Amino acid sequence: MKKAIIIIMTALMAFSVSLSAGPKKKVELKEVTFSVHLHCENCVNKVRENIAFEKGVKDLKVSLEDQTVFVKYDAAKTSEQTLKAAIEKLGYPVAGVVEAGCNCGHDHGHKAEQGHNHGHNHDHGHDHAH
Repeated sequence: MKKAIIIIMTALMAFSVSLSAGPKKKVELKEVTFSVHLHCENCVNKVRENIAFEKGVKDLKVSLEDQTVFVKYDAAKTSEQTLKAAIEKLGYPVAGVVEAGCNCGHDHGHKAEQGHNHGHNHDHGHDHAH
């Protein structure tokens, strides 16, 4: 009988603890892809190593080929503007946000040395002496 009372008491305590925790708050994850001119693999690594540790960042993909930084983040902990500012603080101006299914005709995988001109400057004010 004593054993049954202990089991019931333990079960009641576990049940009351789970009720006191309340319903779990649903995390609102958002995604953004920034168009960022990255010159080399060192630029990619610098962005990857710093932005991954920004508050709220859940996933990060940096592409030298596409010239993009994809971020999945917790909207309760950070924002698109905060992430943009963090990238720019590293010395990489954000040209804009790449919309899903972007059909703008702009080659997001361009290189500054290819001699193209579509209205933006490739001098981004940071040193490439690695």
